[in-house]
Amino acid sequence: MNYLNKAFVIFNTAIVSPIYYAIFTTLTILASVIMFKDWDRQKPTQIFTEICGFVTILSGIFLLHKTKEMVEGIY
Repeated sequence: MNYLNKAFVIFNTAIVSPIYYAIFTTLTILASVIMFKDWDRQKPTQIFTEICGFVTILSGIFLLHKTKEMVEGIY
């Protein structure tokens, strides 16, 4: 938490929050895979679908951040 607060002091909240969300989501999925051995019981198509969903979420975060910068740059 200390490093997150330092990041908020140094950088803009619009930069820190998406990065924090992406890292938190990645580590949560990784921890659940390790702790619950979730992917041992799944078919490859289910694993691929989960990975595609995760990539979609990260892409959405990136696009929202980039389009916000583009709109702010116009005005």
